[in-house]
Amino acid sequence: MRIGFTESEYARVRDWLVAAIDTNPDVISEGTLLEKLRFNEWQLLTTENAACVLQLCEHEGERIANVVLLGGKRNGSLREIMGTHIVLCDFLRELKFTKLVGTPRKEWHQFLKQNGFKQQEKEFIKELI
Repeated sequence: MRIGFTESEYARVRDWLVAAIDTNPDVISEGTLLEKLRFNEWQLLTTENAACVLQLCEHEGERIANVVLLGGKRNGSLREIMGTHIVLCDFLRELKFTKLVGTPRKEWHQFLKQNGFKQQEKEFIKELI
């Protein structure tokens, strides 16, 4: 897992992230995504076959990691994301984050429930403590 934005790494994973944006275009544009990544407001995490964009924030004294986007190589990313999710949660715990949250596409609901996420309306939340 690689953490941090570079133009070259973004170019490598761009198609995956744009495809994720295209599934819900009302939420974010690529221009906004790039601006927030370039100014370190959001963090880019990548693996060989997948990319994730996190917003790290604090709310009511809790450190929360919000999954803004998640995408990957067709027929190559799901297994990798499943394994990387464990590493990501451990990493966030070390940094004293208490929750990992996101609003996933329906295809992800079963995987998230099997991996400790609880659904609250449209959002899925995993307690990290």
